[in-house]
Amino acid sequence: MRIKELAAKYIARVGGGPGYVEQFNALAKHIPESSLHPDHLDRYLTKALHSLSPQTVYNHRRMLQRLMNFAASEGLMDRSIVRPLRKIKRTPKNPTAWSHAEIHKLLEAADKLTPGRKVSNRLLMRAWVAVAYSTGLRLADLLEIRHDQVRGRRLLVTQQKTGEAHVCYLDDLAMECLAALPRRGERIFGDLVCRDKILKKMRELTAAAKVKGSTKFLRRSGATYAEVAGKNASGHLGHKSPGMKTYYIDRLLLAEEKGEGPTTLPLRTVS
Repeated sequence: MRIKELAAKYIARVGGGPGYVEQFNALAKHIPESSLHPDHLDRYLTKALHSLSPQTVYNHRRMLQRLMNFAASEGLMDRSIVRPLRKIKRTPKNPTAWSHAEIHKLLEAADKLTPGRKVSNRLLMRAWVAVAYSTGLRLADLLEIRHDQVRGRRLLVTQQKTGEAHVCYLDDLAMECLAALPRRGERIFGDLVCRDKILKKMRELTAAAKVKGSTKFLRRSGATYAEVAGKNASGHLGHKSPGMKTYYIDRLLLAEEKGEGPTTLPLRTVS
């Protein structure tokens, strides 16, 4: 059985959104062979390090390990040969997040936007920024949230990437902005704007505010400020793996917001 066919069976079993399917399809393009023997996969991973980034190869290792375990559980390969694949070392880059000051610049820029056809661009972009920061949701999940999923200050979603239920908290600004949005259907954002349009509007907003970044930065900002508040960002992000938050927390912003100073005595000036 080819990797793509096995991946389709695995996704059908565990669930997963379009993004998850896309990741496995991309993996299948790199490994067209049908063999899932660990030795074969180790050779692929070693070779891939010459042309792909360590992070990409690490992701491939993780997905291949899951496929191999799934194939063994389904009786599609000999369980006795299953073992952990070779380790892949990677150095995660420090993610960049927006500070509160930068997010306020976005909100100020949103206040100056021109009216839209379905909805005021001002109301839409203020709500998008506020809700994306407050909930820490991914772009696809933000577009799919519905009015009936909001109860008080809490929002219950099923994350498309993981298929897991996740409860988010809406702060005062997010609640205020949502209340100002018109209803055009069941979905809060998805019935007002599509994915390509919201990405375009975010590019225009960041340019107007003279702030570099994309809507992903709001998810990172929420994670970083969750840690500033002394909370675990994994819960805010809806991650099952605690270590994943490393890829979202801006450690420089975290140190700045926590007021961390020098850890050694400063050198005295020698005259």
